[in-house]
Amino acid sequence: MNSLIRSFRKLVSPCQTESGISTVEVGATMLVFLIALLAVAEMGWFFVHQNTLTSAVREGIRIGTVGATSVDGNGNALSRENSIKQAIQQSASAVMDIDPSQIFIFPVDADWTDPDDPAVVATASAGGAGAFMRVRVNFTHQFFTQLIGGLFGPGDSIVMSSEGTYRNENFILGGGS
Repeated sequence: MNSLIRSFRKLVSPCQTESGISTVEVGATMLVFLIALLAVAEMGWFFVHQNTLTSAVREGIRIGTVGATSVDGNGNALSRENSIKQAIQQSASAVMDIDPSQIFIFPVDADWTDPDDPAVVATASAGGAGAFMRVRVNFTHQFFTQLIGGLFGPGDSIVMSSEGTYRNENFILGGGS
């Protein structure tokens, strides 16, 4: 019987010491800390993209409002629509690469809604003097991990959108710069 009790004590004795408990606690704490750190980094990058996108749209609207045009890398004059697109892309270029096909410039209806005809939205038009226009830019934001991306739906990306509505000033077309 004594040998049975001794055997049982040997079996139970490692469980009664606290060696290794600190390692388990540090491991569990580090896991929570790393998840929180990744979440903060993910959301920070998301907000940098959102703010950059909003600022870029604002820059494009400034060009569109006054009817200004710019030139391409070879010195050729750009159309007003392409000047707006170029301003948006250049403003955001330090942080993100905006696809020009995801920049939409179109007139708004009298009740400030988008036109019902998708072809009007798809065809870039900066409008004439006094026209009410809208600039909309879509950007696909890639998350680093599925951790935060999963909160926004399936996949590891989300389409961000920023837009602004403006009224063209009474400018003379063709006299930009």
